[in-house]
Order: sequence, then structure tokens, then C-alpha cells
Amino acid sequence: MTYMFENPTYPRISLPKDVETRYPRYALHSYCEGARCEAHRRNQFVGYPVLFIVGNADSYRQVRSLGSVAYRMGDKQKQLDYFSIDFNEELSALFGGVLEQQTEFIAHAIKTIFSFYKTKKTIILVGNSIGGLLSRAVFLQPPDRFDPNTVRLIITQATPHQAAVIHADSYIMNFYSRVNQYWKDEWNNSLKHLTLLSLAGGDRDHLVRSDLTSLNGLTDESRSIDVLTSAVPYVWASTDHRCIVWCRQLVLATTRALLEIIQEKKRDSQTTMQILKQYFSPSVDLNLGINTTLTYKKDPTIITESSISIYGKEENDYLIPLKNSKFHRIIIHSTNAKIYLRNTDVTLDITNTLLPIPPTYSDRKMIRFDIKQLDDSLKQYDSILIRLENKKSQIDIYQIENDEQVVELSAFGSQTLKFNQAGYVKLVFPTLSNLWQVYCIHLSSNSENTPLIHFHVPWSNEDLYNLISLRPASSPTTNLPKPLARQMRLKLHRPSLFTNGEYPSLELFLNSKSSYKLEISYSFLDFLSQLIRYYVYLLPTFLFTVLCVSYSLQVDEVTLRTYQTMLAWQIHIPVALLIAILYKIVIILFPSSAFVVNIHSNGYYFFCLPLILYFLSLSLWAMISFIIDYLIFDFIHIMLYPLLAYFSNELRQQQKITRLIQWISLSLPLMSTLLFSGSNGHISLFILALLHIVWRGTINQRLRRVLTTILLFHGLLVVLNLTGFIMHIKSILIQGLYPLLIIMPDPSFLSAICCITAFYLRFKLSQSQKKIIQVLKIFFLKYNRSILILLALISQFFCSYSMHYLWILISFIFIHVAVIFFVPSHRD
Repeated sequence: MTYMFENPTYPRISLPKDVETRYPRYALHSYCEGARCEAHRRNQFVGYPVLFIVGNADSYRQVRSLGSVAYRMGDKQKQLDYFSIDFNEELSALFGGVLEQQTEFIAHAIKTIFSFYKTKKTIILVGNSIGGLLSRAVFLQPPDRFDPNTVRLIITQATPHQAAVIHADSYIMNFYSRVNQYWKDEWNNSLKHLTLLSLAGGDRDHLVRSDLTSLNGLTDESRSIDVLTSAVPYVWASTDHRCIVWCRQLVLATTRALLEIIQEKKRDSQTTMQILKQYFSPSVDLNLGINTTLTYKKDPTIITESSISIYGKEENDYLIPLKNSKFHRIIIHSTNAKIYLRNTDVTLDITNTLLPIPPTYSDRKMIRFDIKQLDDSLKQYDSILIRLENKKSQIDIYQIENDEQVVELSAFGSQTLKFNQAGYVKLVFPTLSNLWQVYCIHLSSNSENTPLIHFHVPWSNEDLYNLISLRPASSPTTNLPKPLARQMRLKLHRPSLFTNGEYPSLELFLNSKSSYKLEISYSFLDFLSQLIRYYVYLLPTFLFTVLCVSYSLQVDEVTLRTYQTMLAWQIHIPVALLIAILYKIVIILFPSSAFVVNIHSNGYYFFCLPLILYFLSLSLWAMISFIIDYLIFDFIHIMLYPLLAYFSNELRQQQKITRLIQWISLSLPLMSTLLFSGSNGHISLFILALLHIVWRGTINQRLRRVLTTILLFHGLLVVLNLTGFIMHIKSILIQGLYPLLIIMPDPSFLSAICCITAFYLRFKLSQSQKKIIQVLKIFFLKYNRSILILLALISQFFCSYSMHYLWILISFIFIHVAVIFFVPSHRD
């Protein structure tokens, strides 16, 4: 974790009056510590500007980790001036109405920052979470507000580039569509000066999945990198969604890269990419080797063993032949040693080209050679020379003769593999291809050495290292009382988009003098966590589907309580199977449709997925409806029935008062929508429906069962639109009591108006004698089951990835209820 050495300060920067008037909820701050703060308060900046853009519900103070480390590492020649934007901790990932305003404010903030510098500069954007998307969206601003050439580098942390984590409303969907389409079209045109780095947290980030942080299809590899933090040298750890901002290893790597970039005189995109690759995605480049001349005290020792470890106390040079070698590959782990490529005429020092590997605080590095497929740069050399520098030097050499071992992972079972006198083992998993597959591996041994495990997924820049610690943290001794076991998980964060013969692999670097046992077992608990992580956003649609089926049962038999309809397996099982089969048919017949691309091409779909989600939704509704229907309302019926019956009789005698109360209560949802927000309207409508059930449910047994189901429809609607209510409350604290629609776009406004209008039909139709209503009622009753199951199926294929459109179908449910239960034949 990063720490501040002096008191962190965040001076607020004044913006033009028209900007502050237009965006009163937002602010711009700089970061400083100690002596530099006085200059910052006077808006005097001499370094290189970096703008930190916060994410969903985040604070501008999160800039302190990057800012403090940069403050300590910088000097007069190279210094980073950090700025941060305060977005009032708005829920920008869940409420698309603020995205456009936030993007506009970023453009104004950049223009203000440039006004503090005498010389023309560019600015670096660092975006956390949804802030990374905003840093890309700013390029869509008009030229008079933002100059695209002022930004040449963007770094995003745990940013969902591909799509929103939750498709909360149409504004988010449209915003993503516009931004991503622009970057696809302009990446090699108006954006050709840009370099983009996308960092993903990996396994520990439970909020933003790593597949969403991919830049695939948006950019190309010539000027962009997307990588998991577990693969970043000297980080080698997964970070959760908050931790990625202040993880010390990652902050150090980011700061070192930025300081080197701003110090570089040539600041073109290719130079920037070379520096970023060096710190975040390095590769061996033998062209960086240095020609040298060596003197020998005695002839080098030739290495012929397949696996050997050599320590610095043995003063000697070691030679590994490349010509006519029986081995296929050579892997060298080096600590404080020099490595050379040699022939009779030339000796090339390649020590500086080696790639670092764990442990973090060491000089341990690695290099690989493919003997059977030597490229042109290697063919001229006939041997590898190793020279140990001091007594702390160590070299581990693995010469591999056999090909990798293919392991077919069993679906729900376990396997045990044993290795005796094997220094290096590579296991390949061709059947590890789905996101819901998770396997736990246990490596156990009686060895006191430190084996290194390396899990590699070729298509996602994913490398996960795991060192087996031989010394318990509480014990200073290296002697273990029993064999040590270390657990590691095998799972994917991104599905493979191409079938090029590359599969996930596991490398084990072992002690050839010891024996090891590797146990691979399927993890059901992690399987459930993957289901939640990747498929939870499909749950609202399945919740609606289950309610539709239950409501169809109640229309035919109104004596059924809601929780009792959840136990009607004779209809729920066929419907669940029908949905699963239709999913498969749609995927086969329409492989290019948007729905199929979302759920199948990205590797999310498997045949049992609809069944699992359906019965999960069924279980949730069964518990909730049982609590509401059986415990709460029955309790109210017993305790409050005499009181409510008394008031009902009194109100019937006072018709004027009854009508006044009715008009006030009925106007409440509509007025809440018009004066506050659509979310307020949904909440008011939910409260009205709840009171309706309590009041009428104690009097009219026929309606109580159905009204409970309708309340659950209301509740689902409220949950989907709840963020608007939170946003409006936060804006009231700053801007005063204005309707949300005036302050910013309100995604819930139209849905609230439609649902309230549909709800009002209940009172209109209760007095209607029109023949068309009676005909419509007969039609609904005759084809009730077919209509509602068809509605449930429609929701599956049109609302699964656009769940904010469920309000359209729920409005139809309200109309259906009004026609069926509130025409004159069913009046109280």
C-alpha cells in the first residue's frame, strides 16, 4: 500500500464562471504535499500535467497514491503535476444521464489546466473505472471545446471498455455505442497520435470483469496494450477494483513509466509504446544485446543435464550447446549472473534482455530459447555462456526434450499427477475454454526448495505466478514439520476468440531431486462465483420471466398465493427447458445477431445457463413472496383487519373525503415524476401499490393474491430505476430542489409516465362499460397462458442485454391486470 510522507492537500482550482455555473456539482483540484502547496494555491505549475479522472462513486482524493509517489520520485528536471476531478461521487456507471455532462466538464478542465503553463504542453489522462471511458469520450467533444492533439497518452485502470458492466439505462448503452464506434473508425485517423494502456485487476476485481477491459476490436497492438496486473513485472498480483488505484507495486511501475516518458525528448507514439512495453508487457529483444570480449581462467563446464541448479560459490563458467542439441527448448532462471550468446568470432551480452520473474524483491530473471525453431538472430550462435558474478548468484537451467503434457480436465471430477525427478513440467489444458470452469490445484512435496508455478493464457496477456513459500510467516526456520501444500486456481477471465491451436498452460519449475504430487479438482464454490460474476446482469430478465409464469397461473386460479405458484413444477420446468432450447436454436440460426454475439461469441453461454438462472430466480421469488404473502400480509390481516374495516365503512359514508384521499394518493406518483424524477415516481407508485394491497387485501380475498404478484413487478421496476433517486438526492444537496429532468437527462422519466398511466387504467376501466374492453378481457382470458408465456420469452431475447427496457413489458402487465380484474364484473 502507498503512504503519504507529508499532509496531502487538494487545492481547488477556479474555473471560468460560466463553467462553474453550468456544472455546479463538479470541481477541479490539484494534488500537492509540503512546500509545493503554496505554489499550487497560486496556480503555479512547472511540471508535466496529469489529469486523474475518477470512476463510479469515487472520490477525487484517490489521486493521492499516484500523486504522492510521483512527488517523491520527481525532481526539477522531471516532475508530474497531478490534477483530479471531483464528480460529487456520482453513480456514473449506473446512471447514464451524467456521462455527457462529465465528459464536457473534462474538456473544460483540460483547457483550464493548459492556461497555467507558459509553454505549450500535452496532458496525460489517467482514468479509473468508468473514468477511463470518459477519457476516451472526451475526443468526441467539438473542436472549440477540446483539441485532440493535446492528449497523447491515456492510462485506464479497471475500465470496462467493451461494454457496461450493468446495462442500467439507454443513455449508458448509447454512450458506449458512440464512443466505441468513434474509436473504431478514427483509431488510425484522427487518433493516430494516441497511445492507450488498459490495466485489468484480474481475479480479485469482482466489479469489473477482465474481459470487459480488453481493447480487442477498438484499437490495434501497434499503439495500445491491455494487460492484467498479475502479468505486470514486479506487480505479479491481482488487484481488486479499489486497490488498483493505490497498489504500491502498480503505482511504482506507472510512475516510473510516466517519468521516463516525459523525460524522453522524442515523444512520438512508438517511443511511448516502447517504454510502456518495458514496464507493463516486456518481451525479449536480442537486438539490445551488447557485443563484448571475454577472458577465461579455464575452459567452461559443459551442461548436459536436463535440469540443474548452480550457485555462486562454484567459481566457473558454464556452457550450453545450441548446435546439434537433443533438447527442444532451454529455459534459464538467472540471479546475479551474466548470460552471453557465443560463437567463434562474436560474444553477445544478453543479460539486460532477460525478463523479470518473481519473487518481487529479487534480481531473478528468465529467458527462453526454442532450439528447434531458431530465428535468424540466433542461428549464428553455437552456444550459451553463463558466468556467475558473486556468491549470491544462482542459475537454474531447464533443458526440455519432451513435448508438453496434455491434460484433459474432467468436467466435475479430480485428477492427481505425480512427478519424480522432473525439473520442468508443462501441462496444457485444451478443454479449459469456458469462463465457468474453475479448477483448484494443490502442489505438495517434501522438498525444501522453492518451486515456481506459472499459469499462462495466450490470448489475454495473462500470466499468473505462484511461489511456494517454504517459510511460514510466524516461524524463522526453514525446516517444515510436514510437507507443504499450496493452492492455486485455474480459470479464464476472457474467452478465446480464435482457435489457433494455443491453449492455457501451467508450467512447474521444480527440484529434479524431489518428488511432487499435483491434485486438480473442480471447484463448485468458484463455479457459483463465476456464475454471479458473469451472468448476474441476466437475472432481472429471468425474474420477470418467472413472475410472468406465476401471474398466468393466478389468472386462471386466483386463489393461488404467489409463493404457491412458485411450486408449480409442472409448468416451470417445461418453460425453463423451452427457454434453454430456444437459446440454442437462436444461437445456431442467427449467429451474427447482437444477442448471440453478446452471450455466445464471447463465451458466456452454455446449455444449462438458462436453467440455472431460471431456477435461481424461482427460488428468490419463492422466498420473497413467502415472507411478504404469508408472514407480513397475513399478520396485517389478523392485526389490522378490524381497524381497516372500520375506516372502510366510515369512508364509504363520507364520499367527498374518500374521493379527496383517492385523488391525492393517485396524483402522488405523477407529481413525484414531474417535480422530482422518474425514479421518485416509481417509488411513489410502489408505495401506493403496497398500501393498495394492505387496504384491499384485508377486505377483498379475490384480489389479494394477484396484487402481491403485481407488487413484485413494481419492486423489480423500482430496483432497476433506483439510481435515479440517489442521483436526484445528491444533486438536491448542491443545486437545490429542481426536477432531475432539468438538471440532467432522466432515464426513468418515460418509464415512470408509462407505468403510472397503465396503473391509472385500473381506476378508469373499473367504470368502463365499453364493448371493446369486454372483448379485450375475453381475449386475455381465453389466451392468457399463451400471451404471458410469449411475453416471458420476448423478454429473454430482447431484454437480456437491455434490461432497462423491461418497463415496457411491465407496463403491459399493468394493463393486463386492469382489463382482467378491474372491469365492472370484478368490481368490489
